Amino acid sequence: MDSLILEGVVQLLDRSLRGRSLLRWDRLAEGEYLLRFATAACDNLKISLRPLEPALYRLPHRATPRASSPDSFSGIAARELEGTTLIKIDRRGCDRVVELDWERPDGTRRRLVVELIGKSANLLLVDGADRVLAFARKMASAFRAPEVGRAYQPPVPRPGFEGATLDPDRAETMVRHFAPQAAPLEAVSGFLMGISPPLGADFPHRKGVLQDPVEELQRILRAAQSGNLKPVLYTPLSPEEMLLRPEVSPHPPVLAPLPLAKPPAPVATHFQDCEEACRLTARLLEARHRSQQLRERISGALHREEARLKRLLTKLQREFEESAQAEIHQRYGDLILACPAAKVEGEAIVVQDLYAPEGGELRVPADPALSPRGNAEKHYARARKLRRGAQKIRERMASAASEQGAVAIWRGRLQGVVTLPDLSELESALIGARLLRPARGELPRRQRPAGESDPGIRKYRTEDGFVILVGKTSRDNDRLTFQEASSHDFWFHAADRSGAHVVVRNPSRLKELPRSVVLSAARIAAHFSRARGKGKVKVHYTLRKHVRKGKGFVPGLVTIRNHRTLEVEPGIPGEPERDG
Repeated sequence: MDSLILEGVVQLLDRSLRGRSLLRWDRLAEGEYLLRFATAACDNLKISLRPLEPALYRLPHRATPRASSPDSFSGIAARELEGTTLIKIDRRGCDRVVELDWERPDGTRRRLVVELIGKSANLLLVDGADRVLAFARKMASAFRAPEVGRAYQPPVPRPGFEGATLDPDRAETMVRHFAPQAAPLEAVSGFLMGISPPLGADFPHRKGVLQDPVEELQRILRAAQSGNLKPVLYTPLSPEEMLLRPEVSPHPPVLAPLPLAKPPAPVATHFQDCEEACRLTARLLEARHRSQQLRERISGALHREEARLKRLLTKLQREFEESAQAEIHQRYGDLILACPAAKVEGEAIVVQDLYAPEGGELRVPADPALSPRGNAEKHYARARKLRRGAQKIRERMASAASEQGAVAIWRGRLQGVVTLPDLSELESALIGARLLRPARGELPRRQRPAGESDPGIRKYRTEDGFVILVGKTSRDNDRLTFQEASSHDFWFHAADRSGAHVVVRNPSRLKELPRSVVLSAARIAAHFSRARGKGKVKVHYTLRKHVRKGKGFVPGLVTIRNHRTLEVEPGIPGEPERDG
């Protein structure tokens, strides 16, 4: 994210959200979170860690996307921050790192650190002593890999940017530190490239820079510091057209914090503030990414189908050539019957070759367990089978050739598609033709997260953020287990007792749940069973895919396999999010 654009966004957020309470923390998708504030405008702050374009900005209330199942970071963040007051939003120098400081009702502090650094983007929750409480992404860097309980390590500044800020009064000092040996214009351009690549590339073309590059840099930094940036989005077509045809240009849209002297694209869209510019840029980049993903996904599916059909036709051609041996087996049968005195000798029958011009003997393959007539019938049967096979092979070859033609038509359609809606329509058509599987996340209705408004399902959330669902009646149990639960969710039930089906959501497809989550779910399963009040209860648990319902079973009755058992005291580890 452009550092100057980020500065404009942070200033707007600080003015709008400072002193406001956080109502709810939601997870939108992998690497995307939404913070819902108690404001008159129902402000929703989106934080995106996606490498495509890490960013943060508010979403219009009507455009708020639907929340998805929380991850472990969301569970901890919700527990620590919901109900707290945002007291400050600030940045570390000119780094793309934003810090949101919160005060809890008991007076303790929490800090949310948003690192918007490309592929290394991360989100960390730290306490008042800067110790890490949780983080959204693991990092490969040994130095910066966050660790719960350890002190937070901020990103190391890039060479030349140590101690850099957006203070215009320090412009000359920062430029001299950045490139002490370079000419002023070269040094300022390089410095700007580090904080705003569009402005850095355009800087040599700006009016007046040749006379005093540092003074022009001061004007730019002063505009950023005072909130007077005038962001401009440069695109080859209008933004509306770009949303429809996001791949019209090989180059992504360019968002600059100020108008450029040498525009990189013909259409310039001006904005009143940086946040509005970020929202539209994010939509364009997302549309572009979605279009590229769809095109690659469809092209890959067609390529795999083309390769499959090519292999199939090669195999069928080989089998068809082998079927030509039908006449050989027919001839073997005829020769055996034409020589009634012939006898089986080992694994052959020696006969006169009546079909050869010069005559002579021929050794015909034979089964020593059969008589000459039996061997003749065996060769006739083999000939008939090969002839029938040849006909089927011809039919299959014609079918495969027809499928090849259909794939060629699909390929032509893909090459002709230019709009995102048409790409989505083509994807749906290929899914219908069973050339594509539905993308992950496009789950059938029955697999969508349950419990939010289902009166037959109780919902709990552990301190780690795991969602636990509990059926109320036998029919609710059936629906929870066989309609709402996914195959990779974990399933719990009191051993050999009537009771509720308990499901722990497992969107990350973990092979093992944390021990604390297993114990919580087991205690809940014991609590909602006939064994409650009778001391410790044995509870079985397994993956949902190992739970089966036999034919004629009454609602709630199932069989399980590959299960494990533990013994727990019945109880509810925490209050439910709702009573249902």
